[in-house]
Amino acid sequence: MNICKKDFRSAYLALLSVLLLSGCATYNQDISDSRELAQQGQWQAAEESITETLDSSQNHLLKLLETGALAQYQGDFERSNQLLEQAEELSDTFLEESISSRSWSLLANPMQGDFQPTGFERVYINFFKSINYLSLADQATSRQEKQRLLDAALVEARRIDLKLNEIAALTPSYEDIKGDNKAFLTKAVNWLSGFYTSGIHSEDFAYRDDAFARYMEGLQYELSGEYDDARIAYQAAAKLYDAGYTKQYNLPKDAGQRAWLDTIRMMKKAGGWRSEYPVLVKEKLNKTYQDLFAEYDNKGAEIVVLEEQGFVPERKELNLLLYAAPNSYSLVLEPFYTGSHQDANNASRWFSMVYADQGLLNLFANYQAGGAWSSFAGIFTKRIILGNAGWRSLSSIGIDQMLNEAPVRVAVPYYDPFVLNNAKTRLKTSANSVNGNSSHAIRMTSLADITIQGQLSQSSRDIYETLLRELLRNYLAYKVSSEVQDQTASLLLGLVGKIAVLATASSETRNWSTLPAQIRMTRRPLDAGKQSFTYNAQGKEFTLAELELNNNQIKVWNIRNPN
Repeated sequence: MNICKKDFRSAYLALLSVLLLSGCATYNQDISDSRELAQQGQWQAAEESITETLDSSQNHLLKLLETGALAQYQGDFERSNQLLEQAEELSDTFLEESISSRSWSLLANPMQGDFQPTGFERVYINFFKSINYLSLADQATSRQEKQRLLDAALVEARRIDLKLNEIAALTPSYEDIKGDNKAFLTKAVNWLSGFYTSGIHSEDFAYRDDAFARYMEGLQYELSGEYDDARIAYQAAAKLYDAGYTKQYNLPKDAGQRAWLDTIRMMKKAGGWRSEYPVLVKEKLNKTYQDLFAEYDNKGAEIVVLEEQGFVPERKELNLLLYAAPNSYSLVLEPFYTGSHQDANNASRWFSMVYADQGLLNLFANYQAGGAWSSFAGIFTKRIILGNAGWRSLSSIGIDQMLNEAPVRVAVPYYDPFVLNNAKTRLKTSANSVNGNSSHAIRMTSLADITIQGQLSQSSRDIYETLLRELLRNYLAYKVSSEVQDQTASLLLGLVGKIAVLATASSETRNWSTLPAQIRMTRRPLDAGKQSFTYNAQGKEFTLAELELNNNQIKVWNIRNPN
């Protein structure tokens, strides 16, 4: 039997098509099924489905996060806190087990390592726990129990503060990786980073702080009567909104206005700011919020509605093929699209935005490789320029020959384009104490934007690690087959090795999928007394049964809207 290298290459590409069309529908499909149940508001069924999907040691932390959120959505606040407390204990980035897992996933694939939450996901563990404690405080039957639960909610606010202060240290670097591979991995990544330059400026998309989380700290302090600490937290949030948080996550200016209003209210309430707060009213608040500030003088109670709407986008996998281009002393990454036409279009848009050739040097290298058309075609590929010396180094160990026989599959995460729900909301009260008997919500944060921008900020790291991992795995398989003397046996062994590598190649597509896409807030002063509330969001109505609101009482109403 005679098998030529051309036949081997054709068989490889055919095999790749089959694997990508059929083999990627395991984890992502199961998660999609769970998400569909959650989007219908079937929280218990979604929890049962996702518990089964994440039934492995690598996904234990993610399962705790997902089920903790879903338990809250079902109103089971105590169980939610128990699950999220376990998740928080496991989410310490600097645990030795986590470092070991990360080192292993660099050499295998990320889905075989333990799930590691992002910085913002760690922050929102405590956000969820604080909401749980507030909900439990509402159900308390004694003053002592209510105060104990409010104090517990305040503890979570302080934990948020600590986590936000250490966000810069949360993403593991190669210096964090211990073991025999540390020196090799560090040198290899430094080598790759010298040749690869993304068009994305990662610092523009970094999650550096959280204005809404700071705002919620202020609310927790205010609920506990610690008005000066509330002022400090509200003011930190207001400054963050103004400094760039509003622009980065495409939020309305009302978010910053609201934070300044509450800063000024705490100044007035705490005392000692008589000359300062009137100045801030004029400097920071527009006419609408000046009028709202004045309303607080005539109202003794307050309602705060937090609507957690939608879900963060689903993390998907973009497949690339790595070729050798000896004429230009470079390696070329080219997308390999699968799925529907819409899937391919979305993946193409992500690749062009994040990875495609944009620099003059890359365009010139593409031109050298094939003329003007190749230069234009570079917007659909990514060229990693090695230069003459780099190419000789690569050739000396046979990687050029390996890539000549068959390209290497490289997989990186991506997100589809996402549009937030911008429909108007309305809050009504039976007591007619809300201005105009209605009030619209403010988008205070967008977890969807934070999620997508977080992926953009680490796109360079994704491609470095994936190139390193897949080159190493494919090279080891290639070396085994190349040492076999019989050509036919060598090619067959090489195909078997490629199958094994292809079957285990993947990118990290896990994320905390039950988080809301956005959090909107309606906050209004009210007259004390008995009243009920109705909240309308795009035709969907939520009701809060009649309750007695006392003077100086703040009622926090948390709504989970899946649509």
